[in-house]
Amino acid sequence: MTGGQDHDVESLLKGEERARLPLARQVLLYLDPFALFMDASRGPRHSRERALRYNRSMRWMLVPYLRRWALIAASLLLGIVPTEAMAAQSPVFIIPTAAIALGCCIALTVTALTGAVYLLLGSSGSNHN
Repeated sequence: MTGGQDHDVESLLKGEERARLPLARQVLLYLDPFALFMDASRGPRHSRERALRYNRSMRWMLVPYLRRWALIAASLLLGIVPTEAMAAQSPVFIIPTAAIALGCCIALTVTALTGAVYLLLGSSGSNHN
């Protein structure tokens, strides 16, 4: 997941800690589904197992991100149709149409990835080395 320090991740679960952050960091936390998870791919085995247990116990945090990114994707998808119609009338709207379509693809990808991680964290598979 993200490469931040694990104790920082746990402190960010408190609303008052997040409120002290700069606005840009708050926006990043609002959009990054994995910002509040620990990195379970590095460190000694004990640290990786602890991070995996933490991530599994906190998988519920992914549900609001799934909703958020699905809403972003749906909104952008709805925005493609009118800008595409405008682009047919004037080439000035081709770039905004492409940007909206790209944003929609990114939002769909983030939604699918977040859903896959949610399912994987819920699986009862064995711990990997």
